Amino acid sequence: MAAIQNNDGASRGHFGSRFGFIMAAAGSAVGVGNIWGFPTQAASNGGGAFLLVYLFLIFLLGYPMLVAELMVGRHGQTNPADSMAKLGRTPATKMIGSLIGLASIVCAAMIFSFYAVLSGWFVSNTLAPIATMAGADETSRWLIDFSLSRNIVFTLVFALMCVYVIQKGVQDGIEKWSKRLMPLLFTILIASVIYILFQPGASEGVTALFTVDVEKIMHPDVLIGALGQTFFSLSIGTGAMIIYGS
Repeated sequence: MAAIQNNDGASRGHFGSRFGFIMAAAGSAVGVGNIWGFPTQAASNGGGAFLLVYLFLIFLLGYPMLVAELMVGRHGQTNPADSMAKLGRTPATKMIGSLIGLASIVCAAMIFSFYAVLSGWFVSNTLAPIATMAGADETSRWLIDFSLSRNIVFTLVFALMCVYVIQKGVQDGIEKWSKRLMPLLFTILIASVIYILFQPGASEGVTALFTVDVEKIMHPDVLIGALGQTFFSLSIGTGAMIIYGS
Protein backbone atom coordinates (compact mmCIF):
# COMPACT_ATOMS: atom_id res chain seq x y z
CA MET A 1 0.00 0.00 0.00
CA ALA A 2 1.24 3.45 -0.85
CA ALA A 3 1.92 5.50 2.23
CA ILE A 4 3.42 8.79 3.23
CA GLN A 5 4.51 10.26 6.52
CA ASN A 6 2.04 12.58 8.24
CA ASN A 7 3.00 15.48 10.46
CA ASP A 8 3.37 13.16 13.46
CA GLY A 9 5.72 10.81 11.62
CA ALA A 10 3.13 8.03 11.31
CA SER A 11 2.60 6.19 8.05
CA ARG A 12 -0.79 6.70 6.34
CA GLY A 13 -2.22 4.88 3.35
CA HIS A 14 -3.21 6.95 0.32
CA PHE A 15 -5.15 6.41 -2.88
CA GLY A 16 -3.09 4.98 -5.70
CA SER A 17 -4.92 6.76 -8.53
CA ARG A 18 -7.10 9.78 -9.19
CA PHE A 19 -9.82 7.49 -10.57
CA GLY A 20 -9.83 5.49 -7.34
CA PHE A 21 -10.21 8.65 -5.27
CA ILE A 22 -13.05 9.93 -7.46
CA MET A 23 -14.89 6.60 -7.24
CA ALA A 24 -14.46 6.46 -3.45
CA ALA A 25 -15.64 10.07 -3.03
CA ALA A 26 -18.59 9.41 -5.33
CA GLY A 27 -19.40 6.29 -3.34
CA SER A 28 -19.49 8.39 -0.20
CA ALA A 29 -21.97 10.78 -1.82
CA VAL A 30 -24.13 8.64 -4.13
CA GLY A 31 -26.18 6.63 -1.69
CA VAL A 32 -29.69 6.40 -0.34
CA GLY A 33 -29.64 10.15 0.30
CA ASN A 34 -29.50 10.76 -3.47
CA ILE A 35 -31.04 7.69 -5.09
CA TRP A 36 -34.01 7.55 -2.75
CA GLY A 37 -34.02 10.91 -1.00
CA PHE A 38 -33.54 13.29 -3.94
CA PRO A 39 -36.67 12.26 -5.91
CA THR A 40 -38.72 12.39 -2.71
CA GLN A 41 -37.39 15.84 -1.81
CA ALA A 42 -37.97 17.13 -5.34
CA ALA A 43 -41.52 15.78 -5.47
CA SER A 44 -42.37 17.24 -2.05
CA ASN A 45 -40.82 20.66 -2.67
CA GLY A 46 -41.99 21.91 -6.01
CA GLY A 47 -39.99 19.83 -8.48
CA GLY A 48 -38.18 22.32 -10.70
CA ALA A 49 -38.05 24.96 -7.96
CA PHE A 50 -36.27 22.52 -5.66
CA LEU A 51 -33.90 21.44 -8.43
CA LEU A 52 -32.99 25.05 -9.25
CA VAL A 53 -32.32 25.97 -5.60
CA TYR A 54 -30.39 22.73 -5.10
CA LEU A 55 -28.08 23.39 -8.05
CA PHE A 56 -27.57 26.99 -6.90
CA LEU A 57 -26.58 25.85 -3.40
CA ILE A 58 -24.29 23.14 -4.79
CA PHE A 59 -22.18 25.72 -6.62
CA LEU A 60 -22.50 28.58 -4.13
CA LEU A 61 -22.06 26.64 -0.88
CA GLY A 62 -21.52 22.94 -1.45
CA TYR A 63 -18.50 22.93 -3.75
CA PRO A 64 -16.49 25.50 -1.73
CA MET A 65 -17.17 23.54 1.47
CA LEU A 66 -16.14 20.30 -0.26
CA VAL A 67 -12.84 21.82 -1.35
CA ALA A 68 -12.33 23.30 2.12
CA GLU A 69 -12.79 19.89 3.79
CA LEU A 70 -10.36 18.27 1.36
CA MET A 71 -7.80 21.00 2.07
CA VAL A 72 -8.24 20.57 5.84
CA GLY A 73 -7.59 16.86 5.44
CA ARG A 74 -4.59 17.49 3.22
CA HIS A 75 -3.15 19.88 5.78
CA GLY A 76 -3.86 17.74 8.84
CA GLN A 77 -2.98 14.27 7.49
CA THR A 78 -4.96 12.69 10.34
CA ASN A 79 -8.50 12.18 11.66
CA PRO A 80 -11.11 14.99 11.43
CA ALA A 81 -10.81 16.03 15.10
CA ASP A 82 -7.02 16.40 15.02
CA SER A 83 -7.05 17.92 11.53
CA MET A 84 -9.45 20.64 12.65
CA ALA A 85 -7.41 21.21 15.82
CA LYS A 86 -4.28 21.82 13.72
CA LEU A 87 -5.98 24.84 12.15
CA GLY A 88 -6.04 26.64 15.50
CA ARG A 89 -3.24 28.87 16.73
CA THR A 90 -4.18 29.03 20.39
CA PRO A 91 -5.25 26.33 22.86
CA ALA A 92 -8.81 27.68 22.78
CA THR A 93 -9.12 27.63 18.98
CA LYS A 94 -7.49 24.21 18.85
CA MET A 95 -10.08 22.94 21.33
CA ILE A 96 -12.93 24.44 19.30
CA GLY A 97 -11.55 22.89 16.11
CA SER A 98 -11.20 19.52 17.81
CA LEU A 99 -14.81 19.66 19.04
CA ILE A 100 -16.05 20.52 15.54
CA GLY A 101 -14.11 17.58 14.11
CA LEU A 102 -15.43 15.30 16.84
CA ALA A 103 -18.98 16.45 16.07
CA SER A 104 -18.49 15.44 12.43
CA ILE A 105 -17.38 11.97 13.54
CA VAL A 106 -20.47 11.65 15.75
CA CYS A 107 -22.61 12.80 12.81
CA ALA A 108 -21.08 10.12 10.57
CA ALA A 109 -21.71 7.47 13.24
CA MET A 110 -25.36 8.52 13.53
CA ILE A 111 -25.80 8.39 9.75
CA PHE A 112 -24.22 4.93 9.65
CA SER A 113 -26.68 3.75 12.32
CA PHE A 114 -29.59 3.96 9.87
CA TYR A 115 -27.61 3.45 6.66
CA ALA A 116 -26.50 0.07 8.01
CA VAL A 117 -30.12 -0.96 8.50
CA LEU A 118 -31.17 0.22 5.03
CA SER A 119 -28.15 -1.40 3.41
CA GLY A 120 -28.96 -4.60 5.27
CA TRP A 121 -32.38 -4.52 3.60
CA PHE A 122 -30.70 -4.24 0.21
CA VAL A 123 -28.44 -7.21 0.94
CA SER A 124 -31.30 -9.42 2.14
CA ASN A 125 -33.56 -8.49 -0.78
CA THR A 126 -30.71 -9.24 -3.19
CA LEU A 127 -30.38 -12.73 -1.72
CA ALA A 128 -34.14 -13.43 -1.75
CA PRO A 129 -34.43 -14.23 -5.51
CA ILE A 130 -31.39 -16.51 -5.22
CA ALA A 131 -33.08 -18.39 -2.38
CA THR A 132 -36.25 -18.69 -4.47
CA MET A 133 -34.35 -20.13 -7.44
CA ALA A 134 -32.70 -22.60 -5.06
CA GLY A 135 -36.13 -23.76 -3.89
CA ALA A 136 -35.75 -22.30 -0.39
CA ASP A 137 -39.11 -20.52 -0.38
CA GLU A 138 -39.32 -20.23 3.40
CA THR A 139 -35.88 -18.60 3.51
CA SER A 140 -36.84 -16.30 0.65
CA ARG A 141 -39.93 -15.13 2.52
CA TRP A 142 -37.83 -14.47 5.62
CA LEU A 143 -35.34 -12.46 3.57
CA ILE A 144 -38.03 -10.05 2.34
CA ASP A 145 -39.94 -9.93 5.62
CA PHE A 146 -39.40 -6.85 7.81
CA SER A 147 -38.85 -8.93 10.92
CA LEU A 148 -36.63 -7.87 13.80
CA SER A 149 -34.45 -10.97 13.42
CA ARG A 150 -33.81 -10.34 9.72
CA ASN A 151 -33.03 -6.67 10.32
CA ILE A 152 -30.56 -7.46 13.11
CA VAL A 153 -28.83 -10.22 11.14
CA PHE A 154 -28.34 -8.22 7.96
CA THR A 155 -27.43 -5.01 9.74
CA LEU A 156 -24.60 -6.99 11.32
CA VAL A 157 -23.76 -8.61 7.96
CA PHE A 158 -23.45 -5.22 6.30
CA ALA A 159 -21.41 -3.82 9.20
CA LEU A 160 -19.01 -6.77 8.94
CA MET A 161 -18.72 -6.20 5.19
CA CYS A 162 -17.70 -2.60 5.92
CA VAL A 163 -15.18 -3.75 8.53
CA TYR A 164 -13.69 -6.21 6.03
CA VAL A 165 -13.18 -3.51 3.39
CA ILE A 166 -11.83 -0.92 5.83
CA GLN A 167 -9.34 -3.25 7.51
CA LYS A 168 -7.81 -3.93 4.09
CA GLY A 169 -6.66 -0.31 4.02
CA VAL A 170 -7.01 2.43 1.42
CA GLN A 171 -5.70 0.92 -1.81
CA ASP A 172 -6.49 -2.75 -1.15
CA GLY A 173 -9.82 -2.02 0.50
CA ILE A 174 -11.68 1.23 -0.10
CA GLU A 175 -10.11 2.10 -3.47
CA LYS A 176 -10.20 -1.45 -4.81
CA TRP A 177 -13.89 -2.00 -4.06
CA SER A 178 -14.92 1.51 -5.08
CA LYS A 179 -13.34 0.99 -8.50
CA ARG A 180 -15.30 -2.25 -8.85
CA LEU A 181 -18.68 -1.32 -7.42
CA MET A 182 -19.17 2.31 -8.45
CA PRO A 183 -19.10 1.62 -12.23
CA LEU A 184 -21.61 -1.17 -11.55
CA LEU A 185 -23.81 1.24 -9.59
CA PHE A 186 -23.69 3.84 -12.38
CA THR A 187 -24.64 1.14 -14.91
CA ILE A 188 -27.61 0.09 -12.77
CA LEU A 189 -28.69 3.72 -12.34
CA ILE A 190 -28.53 4.43 -16.08
CA ALA A 191 -30.48 1.24 -16.84
CA SER A 192 -33.05 2.17 -14.18
CA VAL A 193 -33.52 5.67 -15.60
CA ILE A 194 -34.03 4.28 -19.11
CA TYR A 195 -36.52 1.73 -17.78
CA ILE A 196 -38.45 4.33 -15.76
CA LEU A 197 -38.68 6.73 -18.71
CA PHE A 198 -40.71 4.12 -20.59
CA GLN A 199 -43.19 3.59 -17.76
CA PRO A 200 -46.71 5.10 -17.72
CA GLY A 201 -46.69 8.61 -16.26
CA ALA A 202 -42.97 9.15 -16.84
CA SER A 203 -43.52 12.20 -19.03
CA GLU A 204 -45.62 13.85 -16.30
CA GLY A 205 -42.85 13.19 -13.78
CA VAL A 206 -40.18 14.68 -16.03
CA THR A 207 -42.36 17.73 -16.67
CA ALA A 208 -42.90 18.23 -12.93
CA LEU A 209 -39.17 17.93 -12.26
CA PHE A 210 -38.14 20.56 -14.79
CA THR A 211 -41.07 22.97 -14.46
CA VAL A 212 -40.08 25.80 -12.13
CA ASP A 213 -42.74 27.37 -9.91
CA VAL A 214 -41.11 30.74 -9.18
CA GLU A 215 -43.30 31.33 -6.12
CA LYS A 216 -41.84 28.26 -4.38
CA ILE A 217 -38.17 29.14 -4.87
CA MET A 218 -37.95 31.17 -1.66
CA HIS A 219 -40.26 28.92 0.36
CA PRO A 220 -38.56 27.84 3.63
CA ASP A 221 -39.31 24.14 3.05
CA VAL A 222 -37.69 24.26 -0.39
CA LEU A 223 -34.62 26.10 0.91
CA ILE A 224 -34.13 23.78 3.90
CA GLY A 225 -34.74 20.66 1.82
CA ALA A 226 -32.30 21.77 -0.89
CA LEU A 227 -29.67 22.72 1.69
CA GLY A 228 -29.94 19.36 3.43
CA GLN A 229 -29.75 17.55 0.10
CA THR A 230 -26.64 19.55 -0.78
CA PHE A 231 -24.88 18.32 2.36
CA PHE A 232 -25.96 14.72 1.70
CA SER A 233 -24.96 14.86 -1.97
CA LEU A 234 -21.38 15.94 -1.23
CA SER A 235 -20.96 14.19 2.15
CA ILE A 236 -20.25 17.54 3.78
CA GLY A 237 -20.04 17.82 7.54
CA THR A 238 -19.41 14.15 8.27
CA GLY A 239 -15.61 14.26 8.14
CA ALA A 240 -15.55 11.87 5.17
CA MET A 241 -13.96 14.37 2.81
CA ILE A 242 -11.41 15.34 5.46
CA ILE A 243 -10.40 11.69 5.69
CA TYR A 244 -10.22 11.32 1.90
CA GLY A 245 -8.22 14.52 1.65
CA SER A 246 -5.71 13.28 4.20
